[in-house]
Amino acid sequence: MKLVCRVGDDCEDLELKRSLAWLRIGVAVFFAGQGMVFSLALNMTPPDFGSTAYWILHGGLILSALLVMAFLGGPLFASTIGMVLRRRLSIEGLFTLSLLGAFVGSVVGSATGEGGVYYEIVAIVIAIYTFGRMLGERSQARLRLESERLRERFNSALVDDGLGRFSVQPASGVSVGARVRVDPGRAFTLDGVVVAGVGYVQETALTGEPLPVVRRPGDQVRAGTWAVDSRFEYEVSQAAGARELDQILETVNSAGGRPSEMQRQANELVQVFLPIVAGVSLLTAIFWGIFGTWTDAVLNSMAVLLVACPCALGLATPVAISQGLYRLARLGLVSRDGALLDALARSRRVFFDKTGTLSESSLRVTELWMVTTLPIERAVLLSSVYSAESGLGHPVARALCHYLEAEAGANEPQLTDLKVLPGQGLAFTLESGDRHYGVQVGDGSLADSAEAVRAVEGRLHEAKGRRVFIIVDARIVACFVLQERMRAGVAGIWEQLDRLGLVAHILTGDPAPELTLPESVQLEQGLRSGEKQNRVRASIERGEVPLFVGDGINDAEAMAEAAASIAMHSGTALARSAATGQLTGDRVEVLPEAIELARSIRRRLQGNLKYAAGYNMTGMALAAGGLLHPIVAAIIMLVSSFWVTARALRS
Repeated sequence: MKLVCRVGDDCEDLELKRSLAWLRIGVAVFFAGQGMVFSLALNMTPPDFGSTAYWILHGGLILSALLVMAFLGGPLFASTIGMVLRRRLSIEGLFTLSLLGAFVGSVVGSATGEGGVYYEIVAIVIAIYTFGRMLGERSQARLRLESERLRERFNSALVDDGLGRFSVQPASGVSVGARVRVDPGRAFTLDGVVVAGVGYVQETALTGEPLPVVRRPGDQVRAGTWAVDSRFEYEVSQAAGARELDQILETVNSAGGRPSEMQRQANELVQVFLPIVAGVSLLTAIFWGIFGTWTDAVLNSMAVLLVACPCALGLATPVAISQGLYRLARLGLVSRDGALLDALARSRRVFFDKTGTLSESSLRVTELWMVTTLPIERAVLLSSVYSAESGLGHPVARALCHYLEAEAGANEPQLTDLKVLPGQGLAFTLESGDRHYGVQVGDGSLADSAEAVRAVEGRLHEAKGRRVFIIVDARIVACFVLQERMRAGVAGIWEQLDRLGLVAHILTGDPAPELTLPESVQLEQGLRSGEKQNRVRASIERGEVPLFVGDGINDAEAMAEAAASIAMHSGTALARSAATGQLTGDRVEVLPEAIELARSIRRRLQGNLKYAAGYNMTGMALAAGGLLHPIVAAIIMLVSSFWVTARALRS
């Protein structure tokens, strides 16, 4: 069945499904608690067999179990039927077998007055199954929702009708070769080639480059990028559905739902364990049917199914995982998926995006150089730059305004003829006193000569970073140096990851990243989205169980490919939805501690699983030999469940 998730439409259905799942769990827990109380009372101080009180109590428990199965067990039974039709054993079969064993054994006990009753097991099994199913469905639904939202942001275009008139049309109806216009501040919604216009295009979400890049006629542009300061017209080269953006979304959606290593091992165990349980139960019934009574045959075979109930296994894993996820959340790494714990514990390579992940998405001014003798008062000149840049959304403009905010003071410079120079910067005329100055702010291409630019750069302390020049009447009088701000704590994680035996590997779309890294850290630059995905896939093939930490649309494919992925809280909605976990405070430095925590939890989880498996096999042998009464089996099952729960919650 296809999950539809249109914004503002069917998305409400996702919340409805979630609410219904919680309702099922709540009702099942209620019936389980009620059944446990009454079953314990009946088993400890049973009323006289055949009395009115006997039949009222037993009949009420039978009715409650039937109601739970009828109204809450549908998803479990449907999955079990699907398992049979596919001829592939799964955990649903073990849940259903144990549930039916508990119910049938209880009915026989009620009808004969021999043996105990444990109808509450029906509700417990359904509650555990429903909870696990809800978590998986919720994660997938949220991912599809964000994918649809992203598509809807890029679903229309201004298309030339052939007569020079442009009208809004759905992107899905625009054919290859059509001419499309994009105004400043608007998005490119189709892939194509520029035929008119020169200016900056913000491509950070798709490429990871921190700054906008200049695009001219003949250059390629892609859906999901934004025109910054100029109008473009371009010829469509890829129709909707074949865009690079569509390929990213398709990869992300198709990669969802992969089981973790622990889940895979559990599934393989079920392939063997389920036939053993069914076979032992059947042989037990045959043996006691021949050498005992039919009551012995039913009760002992049902005891086998009851003691093999995956409640201990079903509790050992989710409780340990829930405790681990809670402790990760306290570190600042939030997830609802146990696959993250598994991958953190087993990983041997961590891939990082750069822009927005290791560095903040915004730029900052790290140096301002000015000539000794300015033609204009310093405060007036800087205030004019602040006023001119404050109306622009360009990342460089935002960084300059943030830096100059204190310098602006109370000055109100008189600016005229303010205009944007596409792909270069801006220009304006500054009136100061009775004079008019021609001012330009932008890159070195605005200067009269390359020698003048090099002379200024020779006076700078910062060897790296983006240069933004202030030119007054054709003379360079000042230069800003802008750099990415690395996130706090990033410099300290490389040694910790190396100590834990993990390889740190940076994959960035930035063609010229300015990073200082130890030799142990690998760096690849200028990569596109698919190339990042290929690096992750190769790591998987080497058995390295790679993690990917990113924030942008261009990271989504690699994040979906990785064993587990972590998104920055400040990242794009698609990246956050595709990720297995999220850093709530963008604190990358918590990753080594999270890995150590996950490794300790995995060791405890493996111990719980071994204990539960050993308990099940021993209990089945005793039950088959008639040495384990169903009442004792039920009590042992509950004690075992509480034991693994307490062990999982241990810090």
